[in-house]
Amino acid sequence: MGRIKAEYIWMDGHKPTSKLRSKTKIIDGVVKKVEDLPEWGFDGSSTMQADGNDSDCALIPVYFTPDPIRGGDHVLVMCEVYNADGTPHLTNTRAQLRKVTEKYEKQEAWFGIE
Repeated sequence: MGRIKAEYIWMDGHKPTSKLRSKTKIIDGVVKKVEDLPEWGFDGSSTMQADGNDSDCALIPVYFTPDPIRGGDHVLVMCEVYNADGTPHLTNTRAQLRKVTEKYEKQEAWFGIE
């Protein structure tokens, strides 16, 4: 069983515009489903997502895709940010969108990109 690089990617807490952040985790084996990817902690004070005295945050994998740069079995991992207590972080807009989606699940959503 070989090792792969999983590039964990998330949105940070910069204002007014969040920035992409990432860090690489070495994983034994091949990733076949998102559940194969472990949660991973990080120091939220360096990404403007926590104060220095209480800075533990967690990256929760929600999607992965083959890494087009590294190739092979390496993957890019899209993550949500959670607080140490297991609640979605304030910057976790995906969690906020999930609430809206559930509220209006009977309606057909349209999205536009400009």
